[in-house]
Amino acid sequence: MTISLSPIGTVKNSRKVVEDDHWGEIISTVELNSSFSEESLFGLEEFSHAEIIFYFHLVNDEKIVSGARHSRNNKNWPKVGIFAQRGKNRPNQLGASIAKIIKREGTRLFVQGLDAVDGTPVLDIKPVLREFLPREEVQQPQWATELMKDYW
Repeated sequence: MTISLSPIGTVKNSRKVVEDDHWGEIISTVELNSSFSEESLFGLEEFSHAEIIFYFHLVNDEKIVSGARHSRNNKNWPKVGIFAQRGKNRPNQLGASIAKIIKREGTRLFVQGLDAVDGTPVLDIKPVLREFLPREEVQQPQWATELMKDYW
């Protein structure tokens, strides 16, 4: 089965180069495509956060990983499957991030902490509802905590 998706918008921000860390202070604008009216975003500003689903458009096909690897090529961390990490070199090149909503202006959504570079195609936007967050305490291995130390 083949699935075809069309971007709903594009990320605009100061990050032109793919880097792994220091995303927390980055302010981004998600600009909707002209096929969407501002009504598409009505009410979103009443939420504190939005989940942005996007496409890692700068990943070269030859770098796609379908098996296991060391995150960030760090041999001090265990080799884990691509679905046990959030790396960009994934089979379908999909990214998802929860970002703080700053404001909405027309067909533009201003957010903070979106880890997508300038020009990234956006596939969907969803409000974050408390009831969709984990009800239990989130667990993760120590290597993941180390990896995320400077991410935000």
